[in-house]
Amino acid sequence: MFTTEGEPYTSETITTHYSCGRIDVHNVPNEPYGDEINVPPMLSTDWTLFGNWLDTVKTMSTWTLADLIIAYEQHNPPITWDTYDG
Repeated sequence: MFTTEGEPYTSETITTHYSCGRIDVHNVPNEPYGDEINVPPMLSTDWTLFGNWLDTVKTMSTWTLADLIIAYEQHNPPITWDTYDG
């Protein structure tokens, strides 16, 4: 490719996909609709792996996001969080 002045240039598009959302907490005492834990953006591949792991988790009480991340990362690669500051 060439610019309008005839000098060559190259173009590269780098795309990184991030996902975010919430964790739905079921069977919370005195909460007929359950509860939610908000989750900030992380790499979409990490989101998928974390979500699959969460499908296997059962606890006796509602854990914080920090507790869930610690438990997850004990046997899985660390989550890559979005660092965008815009």
